[in-house]
Amino acid sequence: MKITFILPAIGKKPKQKYLKSWLMEPLTIAVLNTMIPSEFEREFFDDRIENINYDTETDIVFLTVETYTAKRAYYISNEFRKRGKKVIMGGYHVTLCPEEAISHADCILVGNADKIMVDILNDLKNGVLKKRYDGGACIAYKMPDRSIYADKVKKYLPVSLVETGRGCYHNCEFCSIAGYYHCNYIHREVSDIINEIKSCKNKIFFFVDDSIFSNKEFARELFCELKKLNIIWTTQITLDIARDEEMLHLMKESGCEMVLIGFESIESDNLKQMNKGWTERLGERDALIQKIHDTGIGIYASFVFGFDSDNEDTFKSTLAFCEKHQFFVVAFNHLLIFPNTKTYESFKNDQRLISESWWLQSGYTFGTITFTPKQLTPNELRAFCKLYKKKFFKFSSILKRGKTMFSRSRRFLINFAYWFINILFHFEVDKRAGIPIGENLEENIK
Repeated sequence: MKITFILPAIGKKPKQKYLKSWLMEPLTIAVLNTMIPSEFEREFFDDRIENINYDTETDIVFLTVETYTAKRAYYISNEFRKRGKKVIMGGYHVTLCPEEAISHADCILVGNADKIMVDILNDLKNGVLKKRYDGGACIAYKMPDRSIYADKVKKYLPVSLVETGRGCYHNCEFCSIAGYYHCNYIHREVSDIINEIKSCKNKIFFFVDDSIFSNKEFARELFCELKKLNIIWTTQITLDIARDEEMLHLMKESGCEMVLIGFESIESDNLKQMNKGWTERLGERDALIQKIHDTGIGIYASFVFGFDSDNEDTFKSTLAFCEKHQFFVVAFNHLLIFPNTKTYESFKNDQRLISESWWLQSGYTFGTITFTPKQLTPNELRAFCKLYKKKFFKFSSILKRGKTMFSRSRRFLINFAYWFINILFHFEVDKRAGIPIGENLEENIK
């Protein structure tokens, strides 16, 4: 039997290529591929960089779906089903919106595939495929099989994605991960992670955890093993780790050169609104940031705008905050209201949603605001996100921060990555605005 994997694209403007900064290797496909018995033939279409052959001979099509790719995924599914092919959908959006997804597929997989894939494939072979399978919250694989995209690897950024765990112990209201994993964290075996890293060809790694320090004993064991590999890695953390200076130094010694921190906001009322008020108990924010920088680790600082205390002054103070700390890179994003989160329900109850299913909205483009902010119009919020992002990524800022970056780390690869990423973001600020989400891409240049 033959399985066809599809990774849907978010979208692209007509006659333009997919954004380079979005072209990370498709780890999800490699993880699914390792769950497939050798008796199955398999193929993979990466919708971001190639055309899909809807007429391919296959027994089942697997689509992994995110909220941003849902509309595109439903189009792809429809094209295959019109040709008599069976389609299975999985991924976080399917888990968040199973009732929606099930109408666009022959079968949906809710939750993680790790422990349920064998049952799905057996039912497929026996012709008794169910309409829905529930995999639960788990992590139970050893080595992703990246051979599935070996012919495409040069198209991706030279960074290997490695999953060390799933979930997070915090309960931020806008976060879909917190809801699904019920504020729990589960991790892989350290030996499996180390073996996977050794098998990768790239020199820089991104650990895709949402909060690797949710289990500090596991993190400490992992970092001790990473010290032996002489690699460069980055991951997502919460600022409270800066209280543990021993762990910070262990991170640095093990190859950590940058961390992504979701500050989300520097406004106290906003943090309380998103149930992230626990960050205020950390003490002086500036001192904790300085501890990370003093260790020689850069920070990718992420912010979300559109909560009730936000106005243009918030953007100005956030930019000043970022310039003060000379962050490696920043993200100034508008609030994205994911379905079936507490934030979604709150905005819906207050009748502040402009579109309840924005991910399916006709003509929806990247950056469109789908709710009514308290102190800004939707257009003002969108414009300010773009404007202040441009201010941070202007060339004079990149040059100044580049000098600071060199003082924090002398490693060639991390300094090269700094210049590559910042210059890439400088030019992509304008390119991101107005990207059509989920539209038919068949006429676009791949």
